[in-house]
Amino acid sequence: MKKVILAAAVVALTIGLAFPAIQIPMKVTIDGLPSTIEEFVKMRDEIALTPTGGAAMLVIALLNYVKDESLGLKCMTAILVNDGSMLKDDAKGFGGKSPNGSVVYLMTQLAKYPYVPNSYIDGTSVDDSYALPSAPYTLYFSTNKYSVINETTVKVFIPTSGGNMPRPVTLIKNDKGIWKVKEFSSLVIGLSKVPQKSDDL
Repeated sequence: MKKVILAAAVVALTIGLAFPAIQIPMKVTIDGLPSTIEEFVKMRDEIALTPTGGAAMLVIALLNYVKDESLGLKCMTAILVNDGSMLKDDAKGFGGKSPNGSVVYLMTQLAKYPYVPNSYIDGTSVDDSYALPSAPYTLYFSTNKYSVINETTVKVFIPTSGGNMPRPVTLIKNDKGIWKVKEFSSLVIGLSKVPQKSDDL
């Protein structure tokens, strides 16, 4: 099982005194990618106890999708909110669910930009076509004064090495305390720094 490390430095955000501060680590480090849906779920249950942990698991799901579409879709099913907005019933899917048409459309954008998920990993660069560095993998995050929408809904931002502004991910905490993804469309669009195709002639 891959080990996950949450950085000690966290940001505590809250709205007034309506509810306790939400702990949001600004750095998450993972020592490798899960190779099965069982490993992914176990990792999710350990790391997605914070909003940035949930966002990190989204990136892991996207990385797996580029490598193995079938596994990636199962991972996406496990990290997306199960409120009817992103998943559909599917007897053959993970837990009887799979991403709905809108989510699948977003995922297909990665066929044009397969390097995009890599750009969220610290240490990647357009100079080497966003190749992943050696594990462990580190992800950084940021927030703003509007990040905490309510006690169970938070928006965090993931920087990209592709030259774009940090990209938002909205997460909702479920009744088991797991932060799952509600909105991530910005994470699958292209980058301003595009890798150059090699000339093999």
